Amino acid sequence: MANFKLIYQKFLNLANAVEELSEFPTLDPVEQKMLALLSKYWSDKQKITVVEAMHMTTEISTSTIFRYLKKLRQKGYIELVVDEMDNRVKYVSATAQTDSYFNKMGKLMLKASS
Repeated sequence: MANFKLIYQKFLNLANAVEELSEFPTLDPVEQKMLALLSKYWSDKQKITVVEAMHMTTEISTSTIFRYLKKLRQKGYIELVVDEMDNRVKYVSATAQTDSYFNKMGKLMLKASS
């Protein structure tokens, strides 16, 4: 029977080691949470506007979310895509860097469970 506590601890240790040696810009805990929240939309192939993203959780204020969206954009984890019909609407999209980051973290989860 799998010891899930041990697997999770092993994953956290691997993830911390990768972050220290990583080719990816470092993410603080709020940035990690925001990527996790955004990934729900992206994995369901749903578009999410900046305004919707600012209201995706009540745990973080809208002004803080907006500030962190700017940080994630500066670090290359998200891009803002202008709507084809309405230039006022911008969608938050994952970048190739985000896909690579998620792939690397997924591989770490597999490694931790083996």
